Amino acid sequence: MAGQLEVAATRLPAGPFLYRALLGFVCLSAPGLAVEVKVPAEPLSTPVGQTAELSCSYSTSVGDNFALEWSFVQAGKPISASRPILYFTNGHLYPTGSKAERASLLQNPPTGGVATLRLTDVRPSDTGTYLCDVNNPPDFYTNGLGLINLTVLDSSKGRVAGTLIGVLLGVLLLSVAAFCLIRFQKERKKKPKESYVGSELREDAMAPGIFEQSSMKVDSSKGLLERSPSTSTMTTTKSKLPMVV
Repeated sequence: MAGQLEVAATRLPAGPFLYRALLGFVCLSAPGLAVEVKVPAEPLSTPVGQTAELSCSYSTSVGDNFALEWSFVQAGKPISASRPILYFTNGHLYPTGSKAERASLLQNPPTGGVATLRLTDVRPSDTGTYLCDVNNPPDFYTNGLGLINLTVLDSSKGRVAGTLIGVLLGVLLLSVAAFCLIRFQKERKKKPKESYVGSELREDAMAPGIFEQSSMKVDSSKGLLERSPSTSTMTTTKSKLPMVV
């Protein structure tokens, strides 16, 4: 096919620009000359210990030279530092690397357009970027590469985060309670104390100048007033003064 394109191009009287444009158009329109890989656009997240499925699909006419490779690079490192997880070629699947025992394909062989990776018992070290690379020569127009970002959620750091939030809320409530108590005490001290007016007298208060009140009883038989033997005579402050003749 490529040889026919070159022969056809040599017969065109146009310049190199038209030749390249015609060649690109033929590569896009001809079947089996382009690989289209589709992966999730949003990052994925999976709790630690669970199974993660990294979806990858492709469209191409699978030939004898079809090959699929999954690779991984840790977060913060360039794509060029990626390491293979598994690859499929010549009808055989070859897991490799430190994730070989936990990595597999959702469909094996992955020749039906689905190249989804299944990773069991995920760990925090599995956080990073995963590359789904599909090659099917002579599909040379596109590289058939898809990137998926995976984050493994560490539940232990989440039990720690929950405890920290609880402690902070407890401190906040105690602070609010202490503030309200201090404010209440200040408001209470600002209120004026109740005082009694000096001119007000209680009913049982003694008049000024009288120390004791004598009680007298009436003898009904004699009609005379007698002093009670149990009471003292009424004295005033004036009776204690000496009399001068």
